[in-house]
Amino acid sequence: MTSLRERAREALLATVRPDALPTTLALAVACAFLAWPLLSAQFLPFVDYPQHLGTIAAIHGQGDPHFSPYFVVEYARTQYLVPYVLGDWLAYPFGVEGSGRATAILAIVPLPLVVAWFLREHGRPAILGAASAAIALHMYVFWGFLNYAAGMIAALIALTSFARLARQPDARRTAIAASLALLCFYTHAQLYAWLGLAAIVQLAAMSPTLGRRHALRALGLSALAAVPSVIGAIVWVRLSGVIEHGEAGARSGHAAQVSDAPPIFSAVHETVRSWLDHSFGVYHDGSGEHLALAFFALIGLVVALRGPRGVASSEPLEADAAASSEAVPSAPSPTAGWRRWLAPAPRRGAVRSYAPELVLALSFAGYLFAPFSYRMIEPINHRFLPLALALLPALGPIGAMSTRARWILSVACMAVAIATGAVHHARFVETDEEMGELADALSHTDPGHRLLGLVFDAQSHVVRAPIYLHAHQYYQARVGGLACFSFVEFPKSPVQYRPGAEPPPFPPRFEWEPMRYDHHVWGDAFDYWLVRHEAHRQPPRVFRAASPTNAAEPVRVIETDRWTLYARPELADASASP
Repeated sequence: MTSLRERAREALLATVRPDALPTTLALAVACAFLAWPLLSAQFLPFVDYPQHLGTIAAIHGQGDPHFSPYFVVEYARTQYLVPYVLGDWLAYPFGVEGSGRATAILAIVPLPLVVAWFLREHGRPAILGAASAAIALHMYVFWGFLNYAAGMIAALIALTSFARLARQPDARRTAIAASLALLCFYTHAQLYAWLGLAAIVQLAAMSPTLGRRHALRALGLSALAAVPSVIGAIVWVRLSGVIEHGEAGARSGHAAQVSDAPPIFSAVHETVRSWLDHSFGVYHDGSGEHLALAFFALIGLVVALRGPRGVASSEPLEADAAASSEAVPSAPSPTAGWRRWLAPAPRRGAVRSYAPELVLALSFAGYLFAPFSYRMIEPINHRFLPLALALLPALGPIGAMSTRARWILSVACMAVAIATGAVHHARFVETDEEMGELADALSHTDPGHRLLGLVFDAQSHVVRAPIYLHAHQYYQARVGGLACFSFVEFPKSPVQYRPGAEPPPFPPRFEWEPMRYDHHVWGDAFDYWLVRHEAHRQPPRVFRAASPTNAAEPVRVIETDRWTLYARPELADASASP
């Protein structure tokens, strides 16, 4: 028996064989140029990213006197268990910001690899996965929905494991599929729901080739593999209250207002008309649309290389072929039947079917027909578009490609990946400059205090999203303490306020409307006030009333072109620059 080291060496050498080299180069370049902008920016231009950092900091800081007076961790509330537990673990070697960067990379960069693996499992050329690099940094990544991006990765890996289970149904593959489905659920529930439907569609497409007995065995073991994640979903639904109030926060009183709200659907023609806003249309200068043109040109090449051939089916196993027209015989006993079903299955090659195309069609159907919103959980349907676009390479060649065709496709994929990385890198540099002197402002704060962010200028001149909306959370991530507004206000957050440490409740959408700040309500709840305002403009007047206890008005500590920091007088004296 070959050792694990020998098998790893053989697998590595296989990637540089002449016939595999075009695929290896295309996938390596695709991943490298996706990682480039993510590693080069000081501040990632994703709306919710600072909130993720703040959450990781609060989880990792349990026991730290800068965090523990303010927060408790309640994992049972959250369905985003995998990203935040991983973020906590990675914070030990890399720190909070390094952990956030690592989790962002793991949520985005592997997309070409997992698409390649999914297609390869269905007998398609793995090189096709490199084409999906152009859509990996889509609009919902810029909104900071990194849990969703990670869910795309987890769902595709789990779906591929269910394809392997269908091909060789046995106990080991059942356990692997069950583990990956559970991981998918605890990454993102919406992608878990997609996984369940996609696995059914996939197995139905593979069944004619598998043969009836084999397909029934695969169906039974797939259902068994789904049990742990279904139990997890039921437990989370009961504990989180998501069915009752969705994303609405109970502290603001908004949960009661949406408790009876039905799902909201968007008109199909409106959804289609705004497709760029749901995918490539991320930059004001139109460079995202240029990437869309490059991507669809690449998909055109992929489709052209497919040619007129149909799907070539792998030959069914002889035993399956003989039994395909027979009823499944009854087992002598239930125990003997389960032992037979869980026994190691004979090896068989990839099962070629139209499963990838049907999964692609399912994803587009979700984009067109799923609800837009349900009790403040939104957008639901729009987020399916990047997943569908990532699966478009399924329209490419079926079966083996000639060496010349692989090199042509490899060069085209690398060119699009390099252009994608260059465009995003250039824009990320611009948003770093646009962030302004946030680091300088935070350098005048001390850890362990309470900071309120009032972001009057959340918009960007580079990105079509309010990427500075939650920038104040860098206080919680970099300095340590409590920063508001935060996702702690939402019921699905794994971090909750420690009883007695919570500020007065914020009204719905407070973070979007900082002009609603009333010092007479919140003035005693915070130690610092960090204001972001338009460049070359005076900061807005914030303290128009006395605090509830008539404490002294906060003192301006530092004012830069975009940021103004205020503090309680006693902290301002200690924080003032020499």
